[in-house]
Order: sequence, then structure tokens, then C-alpha cells
Amino acid sequence: MKFLFTLCIGLLLSISVYSQTEEYTKAATQCLNITGMSAHYETIFETCFKQMQDQYAKLNIPSNTWKEFKTVKPEALARVNQELVTVYSDFFTLEDVQKMNALYRSSTGQTMIKNPNALTKKDKKEIDRFYKSETGKKIINSQSAMNQKMQVVSDFWCGEMYKDVNEKLEAKGYTIR
Repeated sequence: MKFLFTLCIGLLLSISVYSQTEEYTKAATQCLNITGMSAHYETIFETCFKQMQDQYAKLNIPSNTWKEFKTVKPEALARVNQELVTVYSDFFTLEDVQKMNALYRSSTGQTMIKNPNALTKKDKKEIDRFYKSETGKKIINSQSAMNQKMQVVSDFWCGEMYKDVNEKLEAKGYTIR
């Protein structure tokens, strides 16, 4: 009976942790989308992919081979998103991310992201109030460390992409060595 009780408690805790993790991932992903970070990584993907194509240009690899390799884009973006969510979780709670999303989704937040020069005095006061909050202070205080971690994620992600494509090209007989 004691074993069954322990098993039930363990199962409930694991369901709760999974639910919280799923909720956090969803909220952090929304934050990445709202702030344009996801679009930024799409640009990074395209840049890295173009660099790979340029590096292998002398081998005259058919365009349909490159198209085949480019189909990894959704998977690659999902992988980097999960890594970025992990970086967020190192600095922010679910409540923090929800507060950030509320700001970034607001008209003031959208103006701040898209055209900071268009902020009104009222907008600036709202943003100032946010950055004086506990969540805002966390954003400010973690900026440097968070940027460093995100750079490591970017570098590793591009390196892994390059390695994957390189291995696929070598499997097809293309090599630059």
C-alpha cells in the first residue's frame, strides 16, 4: 500500500512538472516570437545555410540537393527555440515571462520593439514602470549573462547545422577536404 501511494504521488508530481514545463515553453516561445527573436534565428539559419552553399560552390552541388538539406529548417528552428527557452528559464520564472509577454503584446510594447523613436511620454512612463518592477530589474540585471548564453547557443546551433549538412554532403560523395 505504501508503494502504491508513493507511486501515485510520484506520478502526480511528474505530471505537474511536465505541465509546468509545457506552460513555460509555450510562454517563453511566445516571448521569443513577440520580440522578433524567432525571426532573428530564421535569418541566422538562412545566413549559415548560404555560407555553407558558398563554401561548397566549387563542387557544383545540384540545387535540388540543397533544397533537400534545407528541409531541416523547421526542425533546426525548433531545436534552437528549445535551447533559448532553457536560457530564459535560467533567468526568469513563468510569472516573469507572462509579465514580459503582457508588456510586449501591448501597443506600447509593440512600439518599443518596432519603432522606439515613436514612443510617447505615456509609453515611456509605462516602460519605465515595468523596468522598475521585479521582473524588469531581472531583465536589466541578467542582460549581459543572458546575451552571453544566447551567443553560445547561436554558435553551437550554427556549428551543429554545418556539421549535419557536411555529413549529409559527404554521404553523397561531396567533400571539401
